[in-house]
Amino acid sequence: MNVGEWVTKRAMTNPGGDFLKEAEREDRAYTNYEFNDRINRVANALLDLNVNGGDRVCVVMLNCSEFLEIFFAIAKIGAIMVPMNFRLAVPELTYIINDAKPMVLIYTSDFSEKIAEIKSGDVEVPNYIRHGGDKLEDDRGLADFVSSFPAHEPTTQSDVKETDPLLIMYTSGTTGDPKGAMITHKNITFIAIHNLLGFGVNRSFKSLVTAPLFHIGALGAAALPVIYAGGSLILKRFFNASEIIKLITIEKINYMFAVPVMYQMMVEAAEWESVDFSHVKYFIAGGAPMPIQLIRTYQNEKGVGFAQGYGLTETGRLSSLPIEDTIRKAGSVGKEEFHVLLRIVDEEKNDVPKGEVGEIIVKGPNIFLGYLNKPEESKKTFHDGWFMTGDMARRDDEGFIFIVGRKVEMIISSGENIYPVEVERAIQTIDQVKEAAVVAMPDQSRGEVACAFVSLKKGTDLTEDGLIENLVEKIAKFKMPRKVIFVDDFPRNTSGKILKRELKKAL
Repeated sequence: MNVGEWVTKRAMTNPGGDFLKEAEREDRAYTNYEFNDRINRVANALLDLNVNGGDRVCVVMLNCSEFLEIFFAIAKIGAIMVPMNFRLAVPELTYIINDAKPMVLIYTSDFSEKIAEIKSGDVEVPNYIRHGGDKLEDDRGLADFVSSFPAHEPTTQSDVKETDPLLIMYTSGTTGDPKGAMITHKNITFIAIHNLLGFGVNRSFKSLVTAPLFHIGALGAAALPVIYAGGSLILKRFFNASEIIKLITIEKINYMFAVPVMYQMMVEAAEWESVDFSHVKYFIAGGAPMPIQLIRTYQNEKGVGFAQGYGLTETGRLSSLPIEDTIRKAGSVGKEEFHVLLRIVDEEKNDVPKGEVGEIIVKGPNIFLGYLNKPEESKKTFHDGWFMTGDMARRDDEGFIFIVGRKVEMIISSGENIYPVEVERAIQTIDQVKEAAVVAMPDQSRGEVACAFVSLKKGTDLTEDGLIENLVEKIAKFKMPRKVIFVDDFPRNTSGKILKRELKKAL
């Protein structure tokens, strides 16, 4: 069964069930049957453009029904979707387009200026389709184009297999050019299954999809597992903390994926004090580590637990931390998912003893095929069939996994290894601290030392000496930050991760 058949099956077994609704427009709410019809019209329209198995379709779109319609239509006909980060600059988008070589590019009209600039450059895209707003010259309007096609199931040239690529998702490119991770129908299915097994997602779930769907976090945690389980979605284009709190209450949302900074914004909103979240099953955080104090705020003040775990663009979810262990195992990403084989190894790929740090390597049906047009990089990423994540971690005596940092971020100070995450966690136990990030700073005698960038909670005060004093009993002396820089906020990428390369520029 391929991913495109998920919605076909829902239309057959529960035709009148709710599929999705757009928060911005009350008239855009669809049942399973209605949504499947919409998907089929898109699929037949793409076939009319000679989009067939293996062909790519780039999308630059805000969260909307059409995004998911296109995703499932592409899945039904065996093509490949390339979701593009609409926050990227034109040269970055152009790089991805030239790398993916799509047959079609579909864009939300909000990005018409970017698309016009892309079209004026050195790119070759046979078909441009505009969603909403005023079209560019010669570009079809998506709604008008699709409406003329039938709603029957599309007829493809060949069967769509589970092992066929469905998505090419580009990594953030923090260490070089973005890489297109090729993700199959089978990968997507097991990403959904792991959310069902790890956190009990079922048909009663009503998910608020507000994080952008071009990220694997939102697509793989907020949308697809709930669709697979038979639940329903509410789509929201932009994140405004006050609006989100009201929407959760009005629509009785019981599940939401967001990055930690979004959850912090909700706590700081005027509506926080009076809101009732008693109907919420739990929230799920991703993209960056969730501060323990923020988890406690939700638990103590609103009775809401957090599902946490660990995953990558190339793998989807790899581990889950049970909600009941969130405080007891603070800082852990839990244990590996049922279908994931996970090892922590040394440089010779031997398993390290419990408590010792090594690199996480994994196998499983959720692991991607490789990187598009990068055979050498793909080859280097795998070792005897194991995907090498580049993430350093340790297991405790109960088997819980603790990430200590990226292999490339490790600080070597006078021969001692310092993992930034360990220092960051220690700093974030200090009451006045809101968030912290630790990077390597050159040092004449030690080679490298730790430098901490710290943001404080509103209305609090803390000096560099006070912070260091608070760490004396928490981390080894050689791990102590040799410099502390207080900041109001951090530079971040679109998934909420702190851009440490930008912080290093301040040293």
